[in-house]
Amino acid sequence: MKNNIITPRYNLEGVFLRQIHSFVCRKGRTTTSQLSAIKKYWSLIGVDFQLNALNFSSIFKHRAPIILEIGFGSGESLVKTAMNFPEKNFLGIEVYKSGIGSCLHYASSYQIQNLRIIYYDATEVMYNMIPDDTLSKVQIFFPDPWHKKRHHKRRLLKNIFLKIITKKLIIDGILHIATDSESYAFYILDEIKDIKNYKNLSEKNNFVKRPVSRIITKFEKKGLLQGKKIFDLMFQLKK
Repeated sequence: MKNNIITPRYNLEGVFLRQIHSFVCRKGRTTTSQLSAIKKYWSLIGVDFQLNALNFSSIFKHRAPIILEIGFGSGESLVKTAMNFPEKNFLGIEVYKSGIGSCLHYASSYQIQNLRIIYYDATEVMYNMIPDDTLSKVQIFFPDPWHKKRHHKRRLLKNIFLKIITKKLIIDGILHIATDSESYAFYILDEIKDIKNYKNLSEKNNFVKRPVSRIITKFEKKGLLQGKKIFDLMFQLKK
């Protein structure tokens, strides 16, 4: 597994160009168990970043609809969802090594066969690795809301990224977002409203009820106990 999660960029004079990302490259603590899982199972489930589009037939054992999850955290809910839907293939993207190790541990424990994961910046993965018109669903659960206004530029779900997703989804494919930040939820609605390909599946053109297929995570349970409201947004890609 490669250790870098972003592609460094330089100008013509060779000066490093600082980029704005939706995450911070912090050195979080990776446990011995997580490091062990990476060593043991990355070659079985992990997919290294590349500048060419993936051939999904070569990385998955069976041909099936592909669901992409961006920022899967510990990976526990992603693994359980993959286990609940063996007739579908799941691809996860995460930038924190602790989450990668944790996900690999869960996947090996449940002997999951229909899951692959990528350790890299999701924006670059979407641009370079995901072929157009291939994903049946993209799910992004509890992305960092970057609450302070000066940090809004770091938000992942801006208009430009939402447009990229339209190119990767198949027609009638689904974009499902969940957040516990009301301000971010309305920000997303505002960013997506002018993208004509998306049809909001909410009757009131705002939020939907949590689908039973979306497993409640530990993070979400903690938020609910604190009285936080959860917002589910769901859109379908139309011609």
